[in-house]
Amino acid sequence: MTRDSIPLDRPDAELRLALACMAYALTALLYSRHDFAVLAHQYAVSHFYVLPPMTIAGLSAAAVLARPAAPLGYIRDILQRRGLGAAMTLLVFCLGVTAFSTFKHHLPAWVPFFADPPLADLDEALHFGPPWRWTHAVTPPGAAGLLGFLYGPVWFAQFFGFVLFAAFLTRDRLRIRYLIALAGTLILLGTLGRIAGASAGPIFFDRMQGGARFADLATCLAATRPGAAMLAASDYLYASYRSDTAVFGSGISAMPSIHVAIATLNALFLRALNPQLAPIGAIFAASILFGSVYFGWHYALDGYASILGVALIWWGAGRLARP
Repeated sequence: MTRDSIPLDRPDAELRLALACMAYALTALLYSRHDFAVLAHQYAVSHFYVLPPMTIAGLSAAAVLARPAAPLGYIRDILQRRGLGAAMTLLVFCLGVTAFSTFKHHLPAWVPFFADPPLADLDEALHFGPPWRWTHAVTPPGAAGLLGFLYGPVWFAQFFGFVLFAAFLTRDRLRIRYLIALAGTLILLGTLGRIAGASAGPIFFDRMQGGARFADLATCLAATRPGAAMLAASDYLYASYRSDTAVFGSGISAMPSIHVAIATLNALFLRALNPQLAPIGAIFAASILFGSVYFGWHYALDGYASILGVALIWWGAGRLARP
C-alpha cells in the first residue's frame, strides 16, 4: 500500500469538497437561473458525447496495461472501488464548470475591463516590446498549425481527461489534492482572480479600448489558418458579450489565464504521479503559455500569474490533503 492510498484521517474530505463546489454552483444558479440553465444544458450535451467514450477508452487502456491477463476483472475492481465516487466527482465537476462559465459570462457586468492598458504597457516593458511579436518571430513557418492543435483540441482533451483520470484514481491523498487544487484554480483564479485583474486580452484590446494598438496582431493571425480560426472564435465570444447571450464557452477574460493554469496544474499532477512524467507536463504547459501569447488571447503576464497562483494552490491543497 502506497502512502497516497492510505485513507485520509480527515473525515469526509471529498464530501466537504463536493459541498463547497455545490455551494459555488448554487450561488451561480441563484445569481442567474436562466444563464445557468442554458449553459448546464449545453455542457450536459457536450459531456454526454465526450465523457462516456473517454471513460471506456481510459479504463480499457488501463486494464490492458495493469492486468493484461484479466482486463475485465481489473475494470470490475476499479468500478467497485471508485465507480460511485467517480460518478459523483464528474457530476460535481460538470456543475462546477457550469457555474464557472456563468460567472465568467457576467464578470464584465460586475467589473469593466480596466486592466488592459496597464497590463499591455507592463508586458511590453518587461519583454522589450510586445511579447506576441517575439512569439511570431521565433515560430517556424507551418508550426502555427501544431500550436493551434495543442491550444485547442489537445488542451480540452487533457482538461476533461485528467479530471476523469483523477475521478478513478485509487491513490486517495493524491486524488483529493488534485480535486482541491482544481476547485481552487477555477474558483480562486477563474472567478475571484479575474475580478481583481479584469481584462479582455490583446485579441480584444482594440474592440474594448479603441485604437489600433494590436491591429498588426490581427493581421498576422489572419494570414494563417489557425490564426484565422482564433479570430473567428474571438468574434463568436465578442458577439456573445455584445448581445449579453450565454453560449457554449462564452465569457471574455484574460488575467489570469485558465488555459495556462490548468496545464500547469496537470503538469504538477503528472510529476506527483510519476517524476518521469514531469517533462511531458512541463513541455505542454510551456506550449500553452507560448500559444496563449502567440494567438493573442493573453498577455504574457496572465500566464506568469497563473503559474504562480497554481503553484500556491497546489501547495495549499497538499497541506489540506495531509492526515
